[in-house]
Amino acid sequence: MKKVDIESRQKSILNAIVESYVDTATPVGSRVIAQRFRNAMSPATIRNVMADLEEMDLIMQPHTSAGRVPTDKGYRFYVDSLLEPKHLTREEESIINKLIHQVGGDIEYVMQNASKAISLITNVAGFVLTPRLKRSIFKHIELFNIDDSRILAVILTTSGFVKNSIMEYEEHVTKHELMRITEFLNSELEGISLGEIKSYLTRKLLEERDSFYTFLKRAMDILAVPDLFRADDHLYFDGAACIMSHPEFADIKRARLFLRACEDKKGLLSLLNQDMDREGVKIHIGKENVDSEVQDMSIVTCNYEVNNMTVGAIAAIGPTRMEYGKVISVLKHISSELGKELEGLG
Repeated sequence: MKKVDIESRQKSILNAIVESYVDTATPVGSRVIAQRFRNAMSPATIRNVMADLEEMDLIMQPHTSAGRVPTDKGYRFYVDSLLEPKHLTREEESIINKLIHQVGGDIEYVMQNASKAISLITNVAGFVLTPRLKRSIFKHIELFNIDDSRILAVILTTSGFVKNSIMEYEEHVTKHELMRITEFLNSELEGISLGEIKSYLTRKLLEERDSFYTFLKRAMDILAVPDLFRADDHLYFDGAACIMSHPEFADIKRARLFLRACEDKKGLLSLLNQDMDREGVKIHIGKENVDSEVQDMSIVTCNYEVNNMTVGAIAAIGPTRMEYGKVISVLKHISSELGKELEGLG
């Protein structure tokens, strides 16, 4: 019974330290905690518990005579065990919805506005990864003869992504045959992810033994052109000014590291692509991040879906002293609205 009581006190005081530090960016002393708990705990008890938390590496003293701040381990415990979701206000939801669901916006416009919405509501930086082409669902294809040896393919996915590619083809394909191939592909491939098309058509080819085999083989050869189903990942970013407004980035070295990570983007792209294989919201705190340039920061990611299939990801990046409950709620809402908008575009 006594052990449970001690654990409860540790959790309560750690929760108070994290929330106070997030609000003020100022190391938290025992007096601040005592004011919060009033007569529930004596100052001596609070100091003893804070000493225990420091010994457990959940909080630290940045310098002598200062209060305590949470460590990466402390934030991790807070996020996993103490965090309570913070619901968005109607005004915040309205701002997000207006940014994402603007009439006449194309996919680029929607992506940029989604990153802006993340930053605007969370006061940290927002990133949005464009839909992965291979994860996107096939909607329509058009094939056109450019000349006797070149064919233009235009592919549209259900997420609104359009990919154009010109392919060299040794054998001349007549306009009539190209039209038949186009009709066949549009009928056969609807609802299949672009990454599965090759294996799907290969299975059909193995099943055919009559005159249709030659027609199907020609359709496969056309779709086998390099880079037809490949597109470079693109990250939309907003919120550099928000990040620089936080006191942590008065340190020029830290600010430069963050800006370098935003410019390079390789580490962020790698993390987002890795997180896309996992469901739900993912939180990377401080040195949990592999990329050394963001090891003083936290990155929160969330996938977005189109027609019940994960196609891309969004992220909020800021100091480890971020309002995690608010950030999680914002990302979940934007993920949902972004998926709806992309389905509409498709």
